[in-house]
Order: sequence, then structure tokens, then C-alpha cells
Amino acid sequence: MNLAAFLLSITGSIAARVLVSLGIGFASYAALSTLAASVVSNVTSNYNSMDSVVLNLVNLAGAGQAMGILLAALVTRASLQAIKKLRFL
Repeated sequence: MNLAAFLLSITGSIAARVLVSLGIGFASYAALSTLAASVVSNVTSNYNSMDSVVLNLVNLAGAGQAMGILLAALVTRASLQAIKKLRFL
């Protein structure tokens, strides 16, 4: 009887930890995802609001590709930070 009570107490404790860590992880991911989407939106709108001649010269220099690489790195970093918070124990 003591073994069964002990196993039930451990199982409940582990289940609670898993549920809490999942909740914190999903909340963190949602917040970081929203922040990253906001940054991407602002950068894209400011980039597209440039004069057409300047925009063409900037694109010839490869700024569009550089911006894509940097924004992809930002989103990847945000995802990795959120994954770190998904630890179960």
C-alpha cells in the first residue's frame, strides 16, 4: 500500500511539472512569435516605403537578401529560446 501511494504521489508531481512547463513554454513561444512577427512587419514596411530609385540601388547591393537572412536568424533565435523553456522536468 505504501508503494502505491508513493508511486501516485510521484506520478502526480511529474504530471504537474510537465503541464506547468508546457504552459510556460507555449506562452513564451506565443510571446516571442508575436514579437518576431511585429519586427518582421515593421522592417518590411519600412524597407518597402523607400523611394523606387533608392530601393533598386539597395536591392542591387543585396540588401534584400541580407535582410531576409537577418530576419530568418531572428525568428530562429526566438524559436530556440522558446524551445529551451519546454523542458519537462
